Parts: sequence; C-alpha cells; structure tokens
Amino acid sequence: MSEKNFRIVLGAWLVLGLLLNSVHVIYALLALLFFEGLTNLRVPRVLVRARSGAASGTLEETGDLNPNARVSFEAERALRLIVATLIIISMSGVADFLWLLPWFVGFALIGAGLSGICPMVLALRWLGLR
Repeated sequence: MSEKNFRIVLGAWLVLGLLLNSVHVIYALLALLFFEGLTNLRVPRVLVRARSGAASGTLEETGDLNPNARVSFEAERALRLIVATLIIISMSGVADFLWLLPWFVGFALIGAGLSGICPMVLALRWLGLR
C-alpha cells in the first residue's frame, strides 16, 4: 500500500466517522495518526516490509526524497500530526463554527490520494522537511 492509497483510506475513514456521527471511530483514527506521527511506524511502510519480507531501501522508505532537506523530519510524519491536531481542535468544542474543518480535511485527504498530489506535503517539503 502506498502513501497515496493510504491517504484515501484515512480520508474515507474520517468522512465515514463524521457521517455516522461516531466519536469512537474518529478517536480511533486520531490514535492511529498520533501513533504514526510520533513513532514514524507508518502503516504503508509496515505493509510493504511485511509483504517483501525484508527492508528494501527504496527512496520512499529511506526518506531521501528531498536530499536538500534542512530538517530531518519527514513531511508525511508531519502531515499525520497536523491532520490529527486539526481534527482535535475542531472536535474539542471550542468554537461551533469549526464543524467544517474535519469535513474539509477528510475530503482533502481523499482528493490528495486520488490525484497523487498533497498540497500540505508539498508545502512541508518546501519548508525544508524531508
């Protein structure tokens, strides 16, 4: 499973949780996102390693997609932390007008997965993340 496909899964998971109005589904997604963001054990990478039987050292796995990176923190990892933070902020009940934010994030993840272009990852890489 690639990062592109996993973005579709994350977006669909979030939209489905919002449609069903299930807080437990959304909290499970948040737990997964924070776990992946903090530990850098991402589901697509783990599935590729499990399928191949050994670590295959591709550019995507080693994180050398941007050799001119100023910060040794991966953009995909930062994306997961940013998405989880945006969802927590909108679900915390601080402001009622933020109900649109998780919907936007969910559909943005689905769009990024379908198109293969994630503007947030591109912006994070432009800022210097790997």
